[in-house]
Amino acid sequence: MRLQFTNLRCVSLRETAPLHLLLPFACLCLAASVFAAPVPVPGEAPVPVDRLRPGNTNVIPMTGTWRFRLEHGVSPAVKGQLPADAAVPDFATPEGSDAGWTNILVPANWEIEGFSMMTFQERPATSHDIGLYRRTVEIPAAFAGKTVLWHFDGAYDGAELFVNGQRCGYHESGFTAFNIDVTKALKPGQRNLFAVRLYKDTSSASLDHGDFWVLGGIYRETYLVALPKLHVDDVTVVTDLDEQYKDATLTSTVRVVGPAGAHFVLTCELRNLDGTKVETAVMRQSGEISDQADGSATVTLSAPVTAPKLWSAEKPNLYYVFYRLSDGNQPVERVQDRIGFRKLENKGGVQYLNGVPVKYTGICRMEEFSPYGHAMTEECWKTDVILMKADNINAVRLSHYDHAERFMELCDEVGFYLLDEIPACWIASEVRDGSRTWAYILRTKETIDRDKNRPSVVAWACGNESGYGVNNQAMFDYAKAHDPTRPAFISQQNQGQNPRTDFEDYHYPSVQQLRNMANPNHAKIPVIITEQHSTDVGVAEVTNFWNIIWPADNIVGSFIWEWQAQGMYDKFPERWAIPAHGAAINDPKTGFRNAHGSGPVTAERQITPVFDFMKNLYTPVITAAKEVAPADGKFVVPIQNRYSFTDLSELACRWQALAGGKVLAAGESRIDAKPRSSADASFPATPGMDTLRLEFFHPDGRSVYTVSLKVRPL
Repeated sequence: MRLQFTNLRCVSLRETAPLHLLLPFACLCLAASVFAAPVPVPGEAPVPVDRLRPGNTNVIPMTGTWRFRLEHGVSPAVKGQLPADAAVPDFATPEGSDAGWTNILVPANWEIEGFSMMTFQERPATSHDIGLYRRTVEIPAAFAGKTVLWHFDGAYDGAELFVNGQRCGYHESGFTAFNIDVTKALKPGQRNLFAVRLYKDTSSASLDHGDFWVLGGIYRETYLVALPKLHVDDVTVVTDLDEQYKDATLTSTVRVVGPAGAHFVLTCELRNLDGTKVETAVMRQSGEISDQADGSATVTLSAPVTAPKLWSAEKPNLYYVFYRLSDGNQPVERVQDRIGFRKLENKGGVQYLNGVPVKYTGICRMEEFSPYGHAMTEECWKTDVILMKADNINAVRLSHYDHAERFMELCDEVGFYLLDEIPACWIASEVRDGSRTWAYILRTKETIDRDKNRPSVVAWACGNESGYGVNNQAMFDYAKAHDPTRPAFISQQNQGQNPRTDFEDYHYPSVQQLRNMANPNHAKIPVIITEQHSTDVGVAEVTNFWNIIWPADNIVGSFIWEWQAQGMYDKFPERWAIPAHGAAINDPKTGFRNAHGSGPVTAERQITPVFDFMKNLYTPVITAAKEVAPADGKFVVPIQNRYSFTDLSELACRWQALAGGKVLAAGESRIDAKPRSSADASFPATPGMDTLRLEFFHPDGRSVYTVSLKVRPL
């Protein structure tokens, strides 16, 4: 992705056309959410991730126009399971009718599209909407004999799925991706009826409520994917580095499913992004599908990799791992994953990435964008990525739930450190109730299944501000058992509650508390501040806060609350006078509904004064000088390089000699300063100048730091 950093202050989408362990949940209804099976690659080489599904003959998009009707009620599911005798509703049968229904576009939130009032927080639940969706789709004859999964990246909150009048499954979790096997209900070569009954109020919806807009609908990508009967069902990739952080070992653990007794051969190649092969030892393994109920086999492929380019937010180097599956005679399937080589470690109370301490200049982000609600677009995601990079943000807390897969892909490409937060917000009354553990584990499993191979994901964050109990401990334990390569922590629950936590996590500490945390003896593990005030507490306090964080290696970083104002424009003037539940502001003249926000951008991504403040707060290049004096015809300016992996010589320093605002002379310098070091930089002195202006530009074109230094007369 090539970022464009021009006209940042004009960014707005306001005028854009609107969008028309054995687990107790393993037996959800008729069909459980299966593993995150990868989409088959159509050719003999990797495909860019944003082009893998469009035009792929194995994939049928399920986005677009659906027939829709809104009803009201509560999901009958108990602990995520529908009653065994639940009847199939008439609308989901071929004989049913959608006469009198209206159209809705998918993806979309039905509140945003005018079917009901939008709600904020839902504490307690105030809307009991049920969305009924209906659509016919031509299924290719080529899908016959294949396993067909119906994938959703997000459907809020409980989705009951039907094909041709057959109930195929039920899934309950509003922000996590899932697949449902619909093979037995499909009729390849014919038009098939697909129907969804989507409940906003479910037995576990409380985990999906919180300090955000709570909106129903199929609001993210959905598609059908056809897989051969023998296919790759799950891939886990680990990139371990040697003690010098130079060479790596690439290990893939691959689950293959198929008919009992089926023989298979799996090979693996490492590829550059341009598709060329990276030389490694041959990675090849054969196996046989077991005759057990799950009909699977797991194999491990591994090889050393010499001096791969490592991934970091500063240098987001990516590779493809390309897999070929055969039955021993004929090729059956090709799949891919996009990875980055990097290693996270906690040593001596400091977090290291690839052997170097890192600092997270972070923000808390909601997956919301006015006026689209949660149904964000490619333009929305790229707008956020560009603005956050321009604001010197290098880390994003995904508050308080899984973000869209496409946003995650962009973060891998552009370079952000992500705290992947598993949904469970503000539910202190439930975390001690062991009868609800299934809901916490389900969301943890599905989050990790989807995101475990992403280099940008640097930690699993188990919920938000919910105290401590058996349920969030179960989330943490599951995360550590299934992914020992990443840190994990429970929100604000530290070693006194969870001795195995990888971070001491705090929200809104005082400056004095932070000074105590900066003591290297404060804890044996790193400190992280996952919520910090913006300028609502004053510029001086936030500045003092970061003056403590920057030099303290044991404080990994901090995440300002929050990226965008949580507002939403209502597209329907006839209801502007009706208050939206939970909104602090309901403007009857504009339709703007706002909950709160004091961050760097508005709900529509207009830049606020906080933007420039944060850019300077988070700058990776800085000088302590306020003024300079000439000596021997030049100025010497001390420059600190706060980057972890970038030599300052990679940035262009453009200088200007000014007098009364007029440019007398200008030039460009390259300053040699290794990562995490300082250097003295020299600039020519021009007679009559009163100001030396310096501006540092990143190789991608963005300005990262600007300073004007007063010239002190001799």
